Amino acid sequence: MSLSSETTNQFIAVGSFILALVALIISIVALSGNSGNGSPQVTLNIPSAYNDRSTVNGEDKVWLLHIGNTDTNIEYINEESGQVEGFNVDIINAVCRIANKNCRLVFDVYSNCWMNVAGETARGGHGLMAGWFDSCAAWPISKQRARTFRFGDPFSQPPAEVFVTLKDNPNGFDWHDLTNKKIGFIDASGVNSHCLATQDDVITGAVLEENQILHYTDTAQIIAALTENKIDAAFLMIARARHEDLETISEELRLCDRKGFAMMTRYDGKLIDWWNPAQAKLLASKEYAAICEDVRDAHGHKQGQDPADFCIGI
Repeated sequence: MSLSSETTNQFIAVGSFILALVALIISIVALSGNSGNGSPQVTLNIPSAYNDRSTVNGEDKVWLLHIGNTDTNIEYINEESGQVEGFNVDIINAVCRIANKNCRLVFDVYSNCWMNVAGETARGGHGLMAGWFDSCAAWPISKQRARTFRFGDPFSQPPAEVFVTLKDNPNGFDWHDLTNKKIGFIDASGVNSHCLATQDDVITGAVLEENQILHYTDTAQIIAALTENKIDAAFLMIARARHEDLETISEELRLCDRKGFAMMTRYDGKLIDWWNPAQAKLLASKEYAAICEDVRDAHGHKQGQDPADFCIGI
């Protein structure tokens, strides 16, 4: 008995649906199999409006904390494990444990926390604004950011910023006069042209034209731009300036960030409500001092600041 073409098409449609359903079930099982304590959890950047993350595997809310990579002792990628490590991560682990909260780090670019584009107004990054994360971890508190986001209490001293060139300042750059000079900045950093522009009574030519402002994603790109004479100098947070190929040519300035590193959230976020009390307990304990010592010990192979320069009370 032969089947009509209409019947055949119906069988094909049903078969395709079944295959698609089986593939979906297999994908879900594969993802859930990675959610145990010994394996990394897959985290998708889905706005909170579509995923309130109130319960996961029967546990309380999973708090998603953005983390990046400055490639310094405060935040870097361990090439062997593939995980982010450093002072900031140690602080996060300790506070979440004290608060008995289920926290997960979500690695992403810094611009999804804070956008800073040459010639445009600095503003909140899409990721934090859209609820991809509950917080962006360890951001220095600045006047610009505080207009947009809520901050927890700082867990470090305010970071300094400096002007840098290549070793030995080969072109004799004078940071007191930026007239017609091209300056490099790190994307999304609070050490930026907007901050520099407020210092026009101290630094000649501090209000830069758009063609004088060049942005880069990391220190390696800054060094390459200096080497190729694309920029005359860079204006960086001091931790990034501690590099064997760079020369700090200014005094340690504190122009841009008014307080230290802290958790940054939307104003309707709830994380700071439990974070601040737990962090206060950590800062009053010997564990905080041990975390600061680990900047030299466990993380001392990475460039960056000495803990005495940024830890509180050390």
